Amino acid sequence: MVTGSSSAYQPTLFPPPYRYVMDACSIISQKPDEPHRRHVYSSMWKMIDKLVIEKTIVTCSEIEIEVEDEELKEWLAQCGCVILAIDDEVQRNVAKIVSEHPRLLNFKNAKSSGDAFLIATAMRYGLAVVTEEDKVSDKKIPHVCRNYNIPCFNITELAEKESWSF
Repeated sequence: MVTGSSSAYQPTLFPPPYRYVMDACSIISQKPDEPHRRHVYSSMWKMIDKLVIEKTIVTCSEIEIEVEDEELKEWLAQCGCVILAIDDEVQRNVAKIVSEHPRLLNFKNAKSSGDAFLIATAMRYGLAVVTEEDKVSDKKIPHVCRNYNIPCFNITELAEKESWSF
């Protein structure tokens, strides 16, 4: 487990099933006008649904807040998605992350950014992050995850990691 004073990903003391923490943009990507449209990629989403039901894929409370679409909220509820709460250790990790990576925060955005909480939750539980964010930008989740040696995948890479083929 990673504490607030540590700066690297370490395997969790918690046994599986938790393995991945999913970002809002990955959850949203199943919508009809998004890149991983559920109606086109139905086999892939059935596999993702299975991982959510098995509690292999989870998310955190700040990401749940970012998902404003009622259909997606219903999907999270129907699958029984585990929503990990923000505890003291996650809060310490968030403070460390934002102090070391202030560009992660977007002050133009009126609402809270769940990015630091997502990464801090991954640190807390030893999880890999699933996000569709740009891997190149230094103010995005994949860059920050690399700095803490936290595995970070997009949905296509998740499918590869899980050895899915369609």
